[in-house]
Amino acid sequence: MKTFNEIASLWLDNESYGKDYTYKNELKSAVKHLNRYFDGIICEDIKGLNVEQFIRYNYEHNNPNTGKAFSKRLLGDLVSVGYRIFEFALDNELIGNIRNPFSGKKKKIPKSAPVTERTAIDELQKSLVLSVSSRTQIAALIMLYCGLRKGEIIALKWSDVDFSRKIISVTKSAVRMDSNNYKITSHTKNGKDRYIPIPDNLLAYLKIEKFTSKGEYVYPQKDGKKIQTVTSWQKSWNSYITQLNYKHYSDTCKVFGKTPKAFNSPTGIPQVLERFTAHQLRHTYCTMLYMAGVDMLTTSKLMGHSSIQITLEIYTHLDEKYKTLNISKFNDYINNDFSNIIILNKVV
Repeated sequence: MKTFNEIASLWLDNESYGKDYTYKNELKSAVKHLNRYFDGIICEDIKGLNVEQFIRYNYEHNNPNTGKAFSKRLLGDLVSVGYRIFEFALDNELIGNIRNPFSGKKKKIPKSAPVTERTAIDELQKSLVLSVSSRTQIAALIMLYCGLRKGEIIALKWSDVDFSRKIISVTKSAVRMDSNNYKITSHTKNGKDRYIPIPDNLLAYLKIEKFTSKGEYVYPQKDGKKIQTVTSWQKSWNSYITQLNYKHYSDTCKVFGKTPKAFNSPTGIPQVLERFTAHQLRHTYCTMLYMAGVDMLTTSKLMGHSSIQITLEIYTHLDEKYKTLNISKFNDYINNDFSNIIILNKVV
């Protein structure tokens, strides 16, 4: 009789074969969370009630990796991985013919579990992206106004930018092959090539950048030629956010008649700008498409979503956030209801 961690180890080895570095790490992390609770327990002894207790335990405790509460999405992912582990064991007759204890347990995840919300950058952050000249600005602007993913930006070559047709061809992506290096693969994350119209203002900017470029990549390392590594990307992005923050800090000092510290001040510069991720620029692109009235199907194609359901969820959330519901007919219907209350109050 095999324990959960023994079966999970076999499943992980089988499932990870031929997959990219990032996906493998995600699976390892999920299995680690599951093993923390089920390690050493015989698989046949794990019942549906135990899975519900696992969900409840993680809901009530913080994620030991982050110190923050488990999100609804992460809890769902853990249940999914647990389900797949047991299906693997049952299909390969590694355990007795039992009912998968993880089956149907996603509905047991508390509705009050925190949701990781996709957020767009605000107008201040956008104005700084547009105004602060930086080596990373080109990557930020393409993500903001064309919606490319980080891996797609890293793999993007000047040959993918068609200046005459005003289109960027997104036909490949950079995926992690180890702890620090990327390799370029054909097609995008979801296997869907797409062709993104380039806004006129961005097109003019890209023409200047192309003229001064030293190599084939649109956003290479600092030497202008080599493809980004995990470390070089992180350093350049952190440096970029520092530049944006300093610009906002300096502008704020001037408004209040104060002299800003030097950029490299040994006492440091206060963080006055809320940090944002590269992925938030892509989400901002999606939000701007919504605000501009672009239909959902077109947005789904431009974003390269694996299904229109993903776009629907985003648009539904944006509807809830931005759309003002028209209740004029309701107002007309109840128009006279409050008149008696007002009259009675005056009389009293």
